[in-house]
Amino acid sequence: MSGVRRQREGLSMTFEAALRVAGVSDRVAEAFARVPRHPFIPDRIWHRGRPVDRASAPDRWRRLVAADDAVVTQVDDGVDGGWGIPSSSSSAPSIMAAMLDALDVRPDQWVLEIGTGTGWNAALLCELVGDADRVTTIEVDPVLAERARGALEAAGYRTRVVTGDGAEGFPALAPYDRVIATCTVRDVPKDWLAQTRDGGLIVAPWSPQSGGPAGVLARLTVRGGLAEGRFVQGLSFMWLRQQRDRARPHDLDAAPEQTRPVEVGRELLLDGTVMLPLSLMVPHWRFGMRGTSDGPVVWVSATDSPSWARVHADRVEQGGPRRLWDELETAHAWWDQRGRPGVAEFGLTVGPRGHTVWLGEPSGPSWRHG
Repeated sequence: MSGVRRQREGLSMTFEAALRVAGVSDRVAEAFARVPRHPFIPDRIWHRGRPVDRASAPDRWRRLVAADDAVVTQVDDGVDGGWGIPSSSSSAPSIMAAMLDALDVRPDQWVLEIGTGTGWNAALLCELVGDADRVTTIEVDPVLAERARGALEAAGYRTRVVTGDGAEGFPALAPYDRVIATCTVRDVPKDWLAQTRDGGLIVAPWSPQSGGPAGVLARLTVRGGLAEGRFVQGLSFMWLRQQRDRARPHDLDAAPEQTRPVEVGRELLLDGTVMLPLSLMVPHWRFGMRGTSDGPVVWVSATDSPSWARVHADRVEQGGPRRLWDELETAHAWWDQRGRPGVAEFGLTVGPRGHTVWLGEPSGPSWRHG
């Protein structure tokens, strides 16, 4: 097929080493070798909150693009005068490789991508499928969609770039053999299931926490109206714009209904290897940190009731119908007693009854997430 000529330019040794460590298939590694990253990256990127322009800092721009790290390509949804919050990026190549490996794309399959971004991932999908016409990619931001369309065409990939709501999929070409999302979702859209062929795969970052900073990579097989499968690993992606959480935590300054010594400290939520399994076992909450005159405080806020907790260095204060911190401590003890199972030992079932996380097998211990 047509495409960027075979070359290693843009693939740093750091990235090549990461691919070997990740153990991705030869087909995925070869696709990356054929499609360099830099033609898809805009001339202005952001690093640690500051812009880096290719014209004024070409060496730094190229180092950032060649590294095995995410590159922020848009902030504040492209609106001037914002807070500099990243709103689009080119993901770390090794993470992209792991996702493509999990997707198990075969030649001549029909693929739908949710979240075009720079277009680089769509180009890789074209290489794996062998036919650019069988890849459809959807981008909600019209500016990003147009830029990606131009980058793909310049590289020789005349694939279908749709400007629209990725949550709706693209029914015109359904059913698809593979659906991949490059954004986090809390609710796997029903349209994705409906547009996936029976026996097909959906690979998507999923998080049970509204607007949570971290999630898991779900690899789901669609069969009989359900999507079900294990998590592959933990990761962090920007959210599907329609599912961003803009709600504020409630009752941060309320008088506590219960105050008691804290049994397990704030490190429960500050250690990602612990917090992530807890988020799978305790539904409907989010957390953050707040500076107070009493020092830093971790707050926990329910998303299904007016329940909350504030965790100080020596005590926990709680209010509302749920005792959130009690739930988290109980889940932590249960998880610890079972040998601290990792994220890859959990899985997800999505269907008419909503989202259910399970441990081991779908028939094992489970937790409803709505």
